[in-house]
Amino acid sequence: MPTAPSSHRTAIIVRLRALLDALRDGPLTRAEIIARLGAAYPATTSIRRMIDRDIGHLADLGIHIHRSADSPPVYTLLGGALAYSAADILALAVIRDSLGPNHPYADMVATLLGRLTVGLSDVQRHSYEGHYIGGTPVQPAIDYGPYTAQIAELERVIATRWLLRMRYRNSLGNEILYHKLEPYAIEYYDRHYYLVAYVYNHGESRDLRIDRILEIERLHTFAPGTERVRPLVTFRYRLAAILAQGELSQRFEAQRVVERLDNGDVIIEAEGRSDFFIIQTLLRYRSNAELLSPPELRARMVEEVRKLAELYNDGE
Repeated sequence: MPTAPSSHRTAIIVRLRALLDALRDGPLTRAEIIARLGAAYPATTSIRRMIDRDIGHLADLGIHIHRSADSPPVYTLLGGALAYSAADILALAVIRDSLGPNHPYADMVATLLGRLTVGLSDVQRHSYEGHYIGGTPVQPAIDYGPYTAQIAELERVIATRWLLRMRYRNSLGNEILYHKLEPYAIEYYDRHYYLVAYVYNHGESRDLRIDRILEIERLHTFAPGTERVRPLVTFRYRLAAILAQGELSQRFEAQRVVERLDNGDVIIEAEGRSDFFIIQTLLRYRSNAELLSPPELRARMVEEVRKLAELYNDGE
């Protein structure tokens, strides 16, 4: 960039910043850039030529802007030659190694990391590729790539406060029509993604596995203050002494020990987002946990255990 008086340099910097901010919002044609930033350019100059020069200045600064072969051309900000510290390189490797190939956003994250690391020096590249972050990545049990668009749509309806109608296939393969439900969140556990929603058919919150959703239909939005408060179920359970030593696993919200028994077992009070989630989580403890209250939830657990006993009954 040529040397210029201080005030002129300041004007150029402000203009380049405005141009960069505009391109961060998405690809733009030159006409779209002029429509957004025309006021930033002197009226006595050729705005078209100045924009092209400014794009060249940004390229000289290491900021990559792709000019398409279309007519008119489209300018796309691809990133820049960023200065990374050793901690930054490690953080990028952590992100890379935290998602397995079945994650719904695995391809998008890989593409972004490719853009962020395209300008690495040889030393940085060797460090980035040499880092391997141990442990288990977020690796769903099935490939959730085909459900990326559906997850994105559900994120939008949650953010924009829509009620939904849904066709759903349960674990037995039966199709169910939920006439109205209010989505709360998308959560990941047991290596699957679930839509947590209040289901009006049943008058309770349920976890609906996203890969079993067949169709959703937007009904209408609801005004601020009219949405249901996401319910939490307060319950108590006994945890065996063998698992109650040291720090307790935080499987539930607001979990606290309310009583310690003589044999070392503990009574824990906690909150769970739904009956289904509480029962399924406690079943993982097998005989090391007993659901105590509330009575209606304990009755549902008893019924679940009875069904399991019938399943494994060999006739004796």
